[in-house]
Amino acid sequence: MADLHFSQEFTESLMNAVSDGVTAIDRDLLIIYQNAIIRRQYGSCLGEKCFAAYRGRVEPCEDCLIIDVLKDGKPRSGVRDIRLPDGNVLIVEFKSLPLTDANGTIIGAVEAVRDVTQHVRLANEFSALRREMVRRAQFENIVTQSKKMKAVFRLIERVAATTSSIMIYGESGTGKELVARAIFANSNRRDKPFVSLNCGAIPENLLESELFGHVKGAFTGAVRDHVGLIETADQGTLFLDEVGELRAPLQAKLLRFLQEGETRRVGENRVRKFNVRIIAATNRDLEQAVREGTFREDLFFRLNVIPISLPPLRERPEDVPLLASHFLKRLCEEHGRKINSFAPQALKALLEYPWPGNVRELENAIEYAIHLTDDDEPIKAAQLPGIIAGKPGAADDVLLPLSLEGYTRHMILSLQAAHTEEEIAATLGISRKNLWEKRKRLGIPRAASSR
Repeated sequence: MADLHFSQEFTESLMNAVSDGVTAIDRDLLIIYQNAIIRRQYGSCLGEKCFAAYRGRVEPCEDCLIIDVLKDGKPRSGVRDIRLPDGNVLIVEFKSLPLTDANGTIIGAVEAVRDVTQHVRLANEFSALRREMVRRAQFENIVTQSKKMKAVFRLIERVAATTSSIMIYGESGTGKELVARAIFANSNRRDKPFVSLNCGAIPENLLESELFGHVKGAFTGAVRDHVGLIETADQGTLFLDEVGELRAPLQAKLLRFLQEGETRRVGENRVRKFNVRIIAATNRDLEQAVREGTFREDLFFRLNVIPISLPPLRERPEDVPLLASHFLKRLCEEHGRKINSFAPQALKALLEYPWPGNVRELENAIEYAIHLTDDDEPIKAAQLPGIIAGKPGAADDVLLPLSLEGYTRHMILSLQAAHTEEEIAATLGISRKNLWEKRKRLGIPRAASSR
């Protein structure tokens, strides 16, 4: 190949075409070249000391990597911040290389810098957002004062960091996915994917493809390869809600994955290996399903390594006022409403209702009520769904919002059947002495079970 000799103009055009800023200096740290990007930021600084032109200093920087390159000829790279003449600070990725003559003697150094300020800021914002999402997912979204639910929290804290499969039992609406996310947020996989699949919400003929993936042409309509959720969750956590709805063929494939960590996409012979932690949930009695032959016993034992049972809302009535207030505040913010209290009869109706739909039904009831309530008015019993309020109009004569004393009375009565005096006082945010004084003033005797 013929020797190519590039003119100074060609070299200049080449340096100005790149997206990096390029500077060359000699052994005395004098600037001998700047491309257009550097000149736009600092002006022409040829012949000036680099530390004076770029840093406004009277002597070299203490951590100057250019000096190190001039000494040993070894390239340096990294990330640092620089201050522009207009006062703006940029974060740049830089690479410093030795500049040599035809004999290999180091005569200077060249440094290329790339502005990565936006990338770093976006990465920091993403990290902060992820930390906030993880923080919120831990326990803050599970509003409770129930001893049973607090026992669940303690169990989560003990088992979250393991790799064992977990089975969450609970009626519909008890918050099984919230608990699964709390387990994930407290696990060593919190920075990896969390993937959720409701096994009862997808048609049986599509569920295998959704879970394991498929290849193009595997069946009619498979026009391209499809990545399954197990593959998506690799190194992370897969939450299988309503796992009891899986049919026998899928149970066998899921069992193989749990045993071997292997799957095959539909229509493919290739075996793929993945590392996924499985958290399953069901509202069914799986032991009964095993006895009836509708759920594989070996799969049951693989999934049921650590069982967690969530109590229905009717077994933790002390949580009803807390949850109702929590949902009222959040839903008013979402819908732009100004309602901040419940009339006494409305709270009484909420406490007496058995909540077959659990926490989800309570949330829906509060959302229903705020749309029937005027701003700055309390929610009345008549504005709750009819099945909860009883006969319509039962609370039409109640016009005042629940007072602090009234709320305290309801809380003490609802808590004392299953909690100690210390726990009741802690829930109310008062001392045990203050609790005794409130009992005396409100005429509430201690329950026989209170300690």
